[in-house]
Amino acid sequence: MSKRDVPDDEIETILESDNIDTVLREHGVVPPAISTNGARNLMKRLCEDADIVVDGDYLKPHGARRGLGHELYANDHAELAQSALRHASIETTHESYSDIQATETARQVDDLLSE
Repeated sequence: MSKRDVPDDEIETILESDNIDTVLREHGVVPPAISTNGARNLMKRLCEDADIVVDGDYLKPHGARRGLGHELYANDHAELAQSALRHASIETTHESYSDIQATETARQVDDLLSE
């Protein structure tokens, strides 16, 4: 029996003792890449489980990526956004989220003028 021919009950026992990422690495198993359709189905299922109603076009994987970057960047984590989004430079991240910079700058100016 090879490492990949493990009975289901043994797999369950292995997964109870460690998380799936560690188990995959330990056994040299490379999970298949997720397809665009697979990612959309996963996002749809997760939204349904969380009782999130999506109006109009359904969520797309790039939208989730963009949303994550937006959230990180808006909360003063530009470098983390750069790393998570795998931008080659921080300038790319700043350019991608320049709308957030402009909004924040406008807010700060308004605050100063209101004093």
